[in-house]
Amino acid sequence: MRQKRRGFTLIELLVVIAIIAILISLLLPAVQRAREAARKTQCANNLKQLGLALHNYHDNHKVFPPGQVSNLFLTDAVGRYVSNVEAKFLINVPPPNNNPNGPQPIYSGPGYHGTSWMLHILPMIDQGPLYNYWNFNLNVRTMGEVGALTQDLSLVYPPKTTIAAFYCPSRRDTMYGNGKYQQAERVDINWNSGGNDYAGVSGSGITFQEPNRQTYWLTPAQLGATIITATNTSPYTQHSSKVGMFGVNSATPMAGVSDGTTNVIMVAERRVFQNGNITAAANNNAQNLLLSSDGWCFGGPATLLSTRNSPHTGRHFDEADSEHTGMVQACMADGSVRAIGVNIDLRTWENLGNMAQGAPIDINF
Repeated sequence: MRQKRRGFTLIELLVVIAIIAILISLLLPAVQRAREAARKTQCANNLKQLGLALHNYHDNHKVFPPGQVSNLFLTDAVGRYVSNVEAKFLINVPPPNNNPNGPQPIYSGPGYHGTSWMLHILPMIDQGPLYNYWNFNLNVRTMGEVGALTQDLSLVYPPKTTIAAFYCPSRRDTMYGNGKYQQAERVDINWNSGGNDYAGVSGSGITFQEPNRQTYWLTPAQLGATIITATNTSPYTQHSSKVGMFGVNSATPMAGVSDGTTNVIMVAERRVFQNGNITAAANNNAQNLLLSSDGWCFGGPATLLSTRNSPHTGRHFDEADSEHTGMVQACMADGSVRAIGVNIDLRTWENLGNMAQGAPIDINF
């Protein structure tokens, strides 16, 4: 007599599906944690490569690269600051090979750059060919619009070239970051490539003029006028009690990092606000504080930060921040990479941004 083959009942099938769903729900967080751990490791590796590149630059030039190369300035009640027009205007030059997409000149003048420290370390991160295509007689905007003619007669646009080592994989892999950073200020608002998630540390003071959000470069007299007599200090980054490794036209030697290379942050992950933060701003000034700049070759708030505020406060565009939960990663002046908790004591955080204040770092950060 033939036996009947018994299959799954509907209830048994539903039970199996429920068990599989429970197993997946248990495994998914572990998978996500593993992915984030891998991304955090890659981010730390990016910072390590930046540190090595900066040290290689120092070996060749005996100083670290300028934080920002600028020759065009404005002045407010405090003093001199960089005009962001320097990086953004189109210089009157003929495009190579009669490129029909060349610029419509709106300003012409020699010696303008508006570039960042990141441009100068390209040869040290295996981007030598891109660096060689940069025409140092042109500024950022013009290089991005005119481009350079390659040996195979194609055009390359260095400022709009995406460099993976400049992106934290936990945050994004494009300038827009899946649309989250579309409203960030760029040299040209239409550019959608060539962003960055890391910034050189300018110190622990006020670095940027507001509302223009460009870097102060005060004369000695102007800086002296900001000194508070009672404490003999100034709130501005250029003062010796607050100065960091990178600034306008800076040339910091290793000997200048007198607070100790293990106790000074050289590069850290930076704040990039999302669209929602911009639209929620209560007024123009608040909107200004919540607007980020973006672009690895864009000198200024796109590539510099201050340690005057704790990381991850969300209050200001010039602070350090990270997509890694509870911490930011930073490359110290000795080239080592540290994970620093966002709840770090503010005074310790400020001291880590200073290179020559003389204050010891006496707690484990």
